[in-house]
Amino acid sequence: MFEFRLRRSRFVCVVRCCAGSGLMGDGRADFTAVSANHYTFEQLASIYNESRVDYIVPMPMNAKRMEEYVLQYDIDLGLSVVALNQDGQVAGVGMLGMRGNRAWITRLGVIPTRRGRGIGQFIVEHLLENAREGGAVRAQLEVIEGNEPALCLFAKLGFTAKRRLLVVRRPPGKPETLANSVETTELNMDGIREVLRGHDAVASWLDETPSLLNAGNVEGLRVQTADGMSGSIVYCSNVFQLSHLVVDAPNGDPELARATLVALHNRYPRRDTKLENLPADDPLWGVYQSVGYSETFSRVEMIKAF
Repeated sequence: MFEFRLRRSRFVCVVRCCAGSGLMGDGRADFTAVSANHYTFEQLASIYNESRVDYIVPMPMNAKRMEEYVLQYDIDLGLSVVALNQDGQVAGVGMLGMRGNRAWITRLGVIPTRRGRGIGQFIVEHLLENAREGGAVRAQLEVIEGNEPALCLFAKLGFTAKRRLLVVRRPPGKPETLANSVETTELNMDGIREVLRGHDAVASWLDETPSLLNAGNVEGLRVQTADGMSGSIVYCSNVFQLSHLVVDAPNGDPELARATLVALHNRYPRRDTKLENLPADDPLWGVYQSVGYSETFSRVEMIKAF
């Protein structure tokens, strides 16, 4: 039997799932999904960190970073869930971002001592159901390449691999000087939006225009070469790091793209730079490498249509 408290607002969503029926029709024990908005950011960060202590790539969060993540990536905590096992113990967490008719599954994890009982599948199925109820016609996610259990689970639930994405970094330091000088000017918000307008078709959820604008620290530069060619770069900046880079070089001109990156790193020589989810087949990947970027790990982007 299932017990539903149907959602009249985004703040109530509890589902009980009993062995031998519905989503958990393979004899697994009772689990309960509780809306994540019943928990503080500190609690959510703690649950997430506990679920990822042995993860391939550690990504610990504190309460402040969790709150920023929720806001930046349009996470709906009313549609996100914390899973409890049959003893009422917190067993895992999964979060759902919503943009229009698209959903994004993220921050998914099961506490190690409570794995092997189907809780991960329960969380994902529950998130998918919430996505459908929220009007989504497609769900997407990323999983670290090499995480075979997760890849198999998502394939079992109907997700298909779309593309390989790279997570790359560049340490602080000035790049090599360009042969010819360039002029740089700061982009205003209209200029930033213009650069981003043509970017969303290839961007992952992390780098879509709403993600950058929600971050609140988006900046941009226009670079003009001596022969009159101009390109732009948009990025997020904080005291320690640059991230979410979007390079706009007309016709994919590699020399112009390189000039924009060199200008950026000459402007911020002491900043570490992290670029997440660069498509592995991005034609400018070689340009990034030429100014000091290297791959740290990769992800597989997967999608599922409803």
